[in-house]
Formats: sequence, structure tokens, C-alpha cells
Amino acid sequence: MRMAERDGMSQEKRLSLREILRRKPVLVGCALDSAVPAFVEMAGRVGFDVVWLDLEHYRRSPRETEAFCIACDASGAMPLLRVADASRESILPALEMGARFVVVPMVESAQTARQIVQWGKFAPLGGRGYNGATRGMHYALESRLPTMDSANEQTYLFPQIESLQGVQNCAEIVGVDGIEGALVGPADLSISAGMPLDFTNPAFRALFRSAIQAICGQGKIAAVATAHPDLVDDALDCGAQIILCASDMAAVREHLKDTYLRHQQLMATKSLVPNNA
Repeated sequence: MRMAERDGMSQEKRLSLREILRRKPVLVGCALDSAVPAFVEMAGRVGFDVVWLDLEHYRRSPRETEAFCIACDASGAMPLLRVADASRESILPALEMGARFVVVPMVESAQTARQIVQWGKFAPLGGRGYNGATRGMHYALESRLPTMDSANEQTYLFPQIESLQGVQNCAEIVGVDGIEGALVGPADLSISAGMPLDFTNPAFRALFRSAIQAICGQGKIAAVATAHPDLVDDALDCGAQIILCASDMAAVREHLKDTYLRHQQLMATKSLVPNNA
């Protein structure tokens, strides 16, 4: 069932993430690296609950990023922006453009988590700067103090756990007040652990599971970014509630490869004579 927020309700009336998870225990998301607004809207209409845009590995213009958030809201999906780092310059614009989730990569300490909260939450939780005219603050069309409260309550800060040190400190990282949960990134974690992309390795799977268990053990929300069936299975077994399991670039890549090979095989069955023979 689609959530009440998908019916044009104001942000102050939108369901919180915890309320959404009580109705739908596991949210499914996808990454759209192309950032094409039509693809973003399509993903939400298909049924994806969360749509991810990467600002760590790709440069995006403010207009492109804001259009992504608008397209998410239009289709009922929650926009997730993975920013470059834990700086004010990365976190604040993402929230002003309308991100519901802000993911900060390669977090390895509670100190960094506190920095994320400092720039991502209004006082008393943090020290987010105020600009009521932005999209994330509803263009000052609604009562300003309640809008600040709803911004604190309905935007979600997620450190990304993707190194051995991050796993070791995971409980302390997610225990910081204002951090809603954490996202476990298996690719960089496997590299950090000396098992690069070896997702079937029992030792890696145990490490992956331990990170999710540490997040859930603090009463926080665990998210993972993987389509690998073994890891998705492990994540669900350990209590993860957000699974980011699809990518437009991966889908296009596989479609192009399959189509090319299929036509190569078809042409191999024909007697083709060059035009200049």
C-alpha cells in the first residue's frame, strides 16, 4: 500500500520513517545514477520506496539535484542523497533541496557522526543553518517553527559503514543522538577487509552481518546497498529494513550486453556476404 504522504499531504502531516516501517517492515530502493527525472518518477510509480542519487562519485548541478528530489516527491518515493563527506558544504545543500535521507560515506567514528548531526539537524540536536525560503523548508509557505521541527523529525541522517574501522565502531557511530541508522556498503567493506568483492566468502558475510546486527542492536535502522542474493538474504535475516537493490546503470548495462550477444548469435546462424564481395 502506498503511504499517506503520497496523497499530497504537507510535510508536517507526512508519515515519519518509523511510522512507514510499521506499515511496511522493509523498504525497497534503487539507485538512479543517470538522474533522469522521468526515470526517477518511473521508479516511484513502479513502487520503489527510496530512490538514491550519488553525489560522492558524480558531480551534479544544484538544479539537477533539486529536480531529482522533485521527481521523487511527485511519484511518492523518498529521495536519498549520498553526499561527498560530512562537511556543512555537503550536508546542508542536500537538505535544502529536499532530501529525506542524507547518507555520508566512509564514516569510521562517533566524532564524524556528531559532525553529521551538527550540520544536519536544527538546535537543540545540532546547529543546522536556517533558510526558510528553500525547498527543504517548504519555501516558507508553512508555519516556520513547526517546519523546523518536522525537518528534524522527517529527514534522516545515515552514516555509511564501509570499512573495518567503521564496523568496529559501528555501535558508537549509530548511538549518536540524531543519527537514524546506518547504511552498510559491502563493496568498500570487502576491499577494506582484504576480500575484494568476494561476497560469497563466509568470513566476509559474517563481517557484513555483524555490522547490521550492531546497527539494529542500538535500536537504529539498518540499510544496505546490494543486489547480491546472499547478502540480501543475510541483511533480512539480521533485521535490515531498507534494501537498495537496483540500479539504472546496471540494468542498462545488462540489457545492452544481452541484446548484443543475442543478435550476435542470431547473425552467426546466417550466411552473411559483405556488400563489396
